[in-house]
Amino acid sequence: MKLYHIDRSGHIKSDETISLIKNFPTKKMKDKEYYKDGLSSHGLCYYTYDARDNNFLIDVVFEYERLLHYPDKLSRYQAFFCFDEDGVIEFVKTKYLEDNFYKIYEIDVDPKKVERHNMALVRGWSHQSALKYARLYFEDKPNIYDKDDKIIYEYLVKLPVVIGKEIKLSQIEKIVKQKEKKQ
Repeated sequence: MKLYHIDRSGHIKSDETISLIKNFPTKKMKDKEYYKDGLSSHGLCYYTYDARDNNFLIDVVFEYERLLHYPDKLSRYQAFFCFDEDGVIEFVKTKYLEDNFYKIYEIDVDPKKVERHNMALVRGWSHQSALKYARLYFEDKPNIYDKDDKIIYEYLVKLPVVIGKEIKLSQIEKIVKQKEKKQ
């Protein structure tokens, strides 16, 4: 299965293997009870660093809802985030990303190691609303609270992954147009 990762950090390279980070700091914590297998770079940021903005808190609510009610689902703290072709185009458009701000890499993954979720549900203005959205996210249900909400599927990929070649947005747009012609 071919997916795509949008690298806004500038730290990823083709042919690199991205794995869980097993040796991570745990400030004031004696053990690593939840993530013994390690954390992704996203998880390292959200689990071990100071959570002082709403994005951190939303992710914390989503992760604890997963731990409590969906332990069979992949953790956002231990996954690699990817998109399909349509998702790449929609994400770049929605986030108003400029070409020099990101790179896109192909990722070949085993479909058994992937979960698809609606990224637009990763939100919440209160603990209560974040819990509602987290349940919809992990149950793969539509946004019943805002039916006009645009779905953007993100794929959580179980690590490790090998980074493929860099690809331009214009190439992905061509792929989408070719698929549309075939339909």
